[in-house]
Amino acid sequence: MNIKDIFNNQFFKILLNIIKGIEKIQILQPAFWFRNPGATSLTSVEISTYLVFFGLVFLIGISILVVDRWRIKNYPPKNRILRPAGWGLFGFGLTGIIFTLIRSQGVTFLGVRFFPAAFALASIIWAVYFLCRYFKNLPAEVVKYEAKALKRKYLGRRYET
Repeated sequence: MNIKDIFNNQFFKILLNIIKGIEKIQILQPAFWFRNPGATSLTSVEISTYLVFFGLVFLIGISILVVDRWRIKNYPPKNRILRPAGWGLFGFGLTGIIFTLIRSQGVTFLGVRFFPAAFALASIIWAVYFLCRYFKNLPAEVVKYEAKALKRKYLGRRYET
């Protein structure tokens, strides 16, 4: 089997067609994500979608912080999960809004499409991570905390951990 037979193989023909097809898809090209397409209106679909998404992330982050502060108050098992989740979503939302506005103004480096997309993906991953921690780890932490609080209440100083 020589080189010519390998390249005439049907598998390689299909692979080359797939590669040529990917080159035609604009969103899969690095130039699409790392090139600034210029200033756009705030009413364009891309910009308004990012603004709505990051606005919701920002508001969800603030609402988690408000609930943690005034409703849950000082309950360490929930505070250890909700505070970082709220501050993270607040930060991702605010940063995403700023980078989206920079993108709409057409700033050269910071206005590339990559930054808002990266912050959107990061905020989704952040939220899913803390949701999983909330539903998987919190019940066990609450049981441990309540047992420790009950022992501390009745045993007082004799119970030290």
